[in-house]
Amino acid sequence: MHINWSALGQVALVSLLFGVGLAVMFALGVTAMSRRAVALEEKKPPSIVDTTVAGLCFAACLAAVLYGLYLIIPQFH
Repeated sequence: MHINWSALGQVALVSLLFGVGLAVMFALGVTAMSRRAVALEEKKPPSIVDTTVAGLCFAACLAAVLYGLYLIIPQFH
């Protein structure tokens, strides 16, 4: 049995980077949405930047999840 250690290392590294990256992206979205909610509670107009950042972060997370499902489910190919 031969193990291609280089390929195994690449898969492990990419999995780690995308796993951490997805968690960080979701956390940024939650943080931006929280800042928006705080502004609304203080009767201030919410920043368009916070709303946009939250929307983009959540859209990126959704896209990553859907792409992962596409790769896993063979009927989609």
